[in-house]
Amino acid sequence: MAKQPLHGLLILLFLSASHFIAHAFTNPISTRVNSSVNRVGNVGPPRPLKRVPTILKEQTDATSTEGDSTNKKKLRVVVIGGGWAGYSACESISTNNINNNGENDVEIILLDASKQAKGGLAGGFRSSNDRPVEAGIHGFWREHRNTFDIMEGIEGVTVDDALGEFTPSVLYSKSGKVAVAPVLLEDEGDGGANERIPTLSDLSENSIRRFLAANLPPPLDLPILAELDNSKANDGGSKVNAVDLLSGLGLLGAWADFEQEGLESWEAYDTQPASLLFEKAGISDALYDEFVSPLLHVLPMCPAYDCSAAAALSCFHVFALQSRGAFDVRWCRGSIAEKIFDPWQQQLEKRGVVVKGGSKVSSIEKSENGKYTIQLDSMNGDENDSIDCDAVVLAVGATAAGYLAKASPAISSLAATKNFDKLRGVTCVAVRLFLKPNQTTTSNLYGGSHDKTQLPQDMAKAMSDSPIAVCGAGMGGIEELKETGFCIYDLQRMHSEFSVDYYNSNVEDSDQVAVLEIDFYRANSFVDLDDDQITDIALRAVSASFQTAKVDSADIVDAIVLRARNAVSHFAPNSALYSPDVKLGEGLYICGDWVDRTGHASWSTEKSVVTARQAASALSQDFGLKYSQCDVIPAAKDTPQLSSLRQSTSLLRKVLPPKTLPPSPWVLAKQILSGEKDP
Repeated sequence: MAKQPLHGLLILLFLSASHFIAHAFTNPISTRVNSSVNRVGNVGPPRPLKRVPTILKEQTDATSTEGDSTNKKKLRVVVIGGGWAGYSACESISTNNINNNGENDVEIILLDASKQAKGGLAGGFRSSNDRPVEAGIHGFWREHRNTFDIMEGIEGVTVDDALGEFTPSVLYSKSGKVAVAPVLLEDEGDGGANERIPTLSDLSENSIRRFLAANLPPPLDLPILAELDNSKANDGGSKVNAVDLLSGLGLLGAWADFEQEGLESWEAYDTQPASLLFEKAGISDALYDEFVSPLLHVLPMCPAYDCSAAAALSCFHVFALQSRGAFDVRWCRGSIAEKIFDPWQQQLEKRGVVVKGGSKVSSIEKSENGKYTIQLDSMNGDENDSIDCDAVVLAVGATAAGYLAKASPAISSLAATKNFDKLRGVTCVAVRLFLKPNQTTTSNLYGGSHDKTQLPQDMAKAMSDSPIAVCGAGMGGIEELKETGFCIYDLQRMHSEFSVDYYNSNVEDSDQVAVLEIDFYRANSFVDLDDDQITDIALRAVSASFQTAKVDSADIVDAIVLRARNAVSHFAPNSALYSPDVKLGEGLYICGDWVDRTGHASWSTEKSVVTARQAASALSQDFGLKYSQCDVIPAAKDTPQLSSLRQSTSLLRKVLPPKTLPPSPWVLAKQILSGEKDP
């Protein structure tokens, strides 16, 4: 296979994104910054936290301490949603119930529609055959500072035991394998002040490239390390050349112009589609087809015309450009529900949190005295249940929030929710295939927690660089995949329960299976097909991506298909402008990966954790909770190089302000020469 170093900053923007798919109280609210974030996340020592003043309102009836303490009325908080946001909100607030002689200062009830509750959409469950199943595989990026911090605080969770090492991934377009994204800080240390610069120990290509990359500031280091597969050029495939790669530099102006935590930038860029962003950047058609389009379909999970320009830039920045190794990602060694949420729930329950699965909220009502009533759908045909409370934290997705607001005048009447009906979701489908193991075990494979697999040999060879393949839309000319991206995972190399070494010591040969997961994004075109039809699409997608033989259906021991309709946040044009702050109204708060988009520069799980802490902070200030742990670790600061670029683009915007998005120099020159009036 022919490989060449990538000669352009653009590759950083896209390859690094291939893994997919702040405020705090001053005293008396407790502060906890876990120094172990450096160890588990390799992000360097935590920076000083941004703080907001602690405003403790006069004691309300719910928190009054006058008179006999036994008559004190406890504050009751209901958290709706059992995913990362919901559990993180409970974690922050429940610390008020620690070391108080068994008295709970706050009564917390967590509700989730799924029966198991823990983990929500991300958690998963065990099938009737006792096999773990999840609605998609989820990664943990190096810059998930708050996520690592909160995991370190869970009793019974050791992050290095729960998560594997940082792992590379491989990008595929519809014309074949494109490139391997490396693990940037695998050898160099923590990326902080004590980072070790590798010595030039020999004159091999790899040694020279790592030495050069280590001496360049981010984001200029990744292009030296990433490898492009140009073997397709001789077979009639894509012919991405140096000119195509250099055209990607046209995005530098927009990247520098876009302030990640600036409201004005979001207002300017979020109204425009990403397709206009790439047109203004002047990137080549080949570069778009090979890099941009595939990654848009697996990160924001939508094509350029249906993706906000702000979302595209923010996504690339957060997952790639903000610091050295920002795109490096770790994967759970098993089910997230079992490795993380099980012990987390036990910890919360010890603090008095009541976790109620199978509790679907139908509406929220507010009384004249400011209290809330949560109406629940009956699960058994009886009268609907209800829960009264003092405060509500919504930790649900955008479309779920829209449905709930529509059914709840107490929510829909608020100014912050007036555009909730315009928010959309992405439909995803997860297919987990349990296959008869190949008679020959393939060993010495790169990436993941384990280096062996029992997948068919041609497939194992195709995935030799990594157990994760990131695939763009239109694969194999399959009609159902026209606008659907997907990821392929070899779980024998990722999950310890399926590993060959574990099998050899604990599982009979007759019970061993190879395990392949295929997660589809924007799967509207086939979500309503039956399981067998979707399984067939998954098998064809794998075969088309790797150019390998299609797995025979007779070799499938078990297949489990999970559908998540409109369940994942869709970052379409204007979506961030519809996104609310964490406080909706008095006693009503909200958190999730779609909330406060113009705030803390984070995405995915990290954004859910951050907004949960922010929502808990707002609630704690409003109700006078003294011992909540709500500190938010700020996102990485701009590098000196990016700061300099920002100053230049700011000056240019003042001299020649664009009416839409800033063009690249060559596009600007073309527009001026052709007499266009809107550069």
